[in-house]
Amino acid sequence: MKKLLLALPAAMLLAAPATSGEQIELTEKEQTKFDKRTEGRTAGKPLSCIPRHAQRNMTVISDDILIFSSRRNAKTIYVNKPYGGCRDVDRNILVYSKPTSSLCSGEIAQVVDQGIGGTIDSCAFGKFVPYTKNSS
Repeated sequence: MKKLLLALPAAMLLAAPATSGEQIELTEKEQTKFDKRTEGRTAGKPLSCIPRHAQRNMTVISDDILIFSSRRNAKTIYVNKPYGGCRDVDRNILVYSKPTSSLCSGEIAQVVDQGIGGTIDSCAFGKFVPYTKNSS
């Protein structure tokens, strides 16, 4: 399977963990999915938290990239790169409890196996990079 290196805008690089030289590898399919979701949008300054309404829909691009939004065609979507990734989240259920109405960087989520209902992994959310539709 061919892997591609994701070309992240500067705002997303700031959201990545502080390990030098870290790059995210995406398959061609994952890259296409990411490009489609962010097409016509401009990345903004990374945020520590997003409000409850922005958490209604989650799109899994890869184990390393999740996108949150209020609806499928929301004006602003939030790209998150969980620290260390979130293994097999695309084939399972991501469960997180929010102590407040906001979802914040550093909060831990559990990856729960759909078949057995047990936790198979956990991950911590990184910063949320807003991607806002460009005005026409």
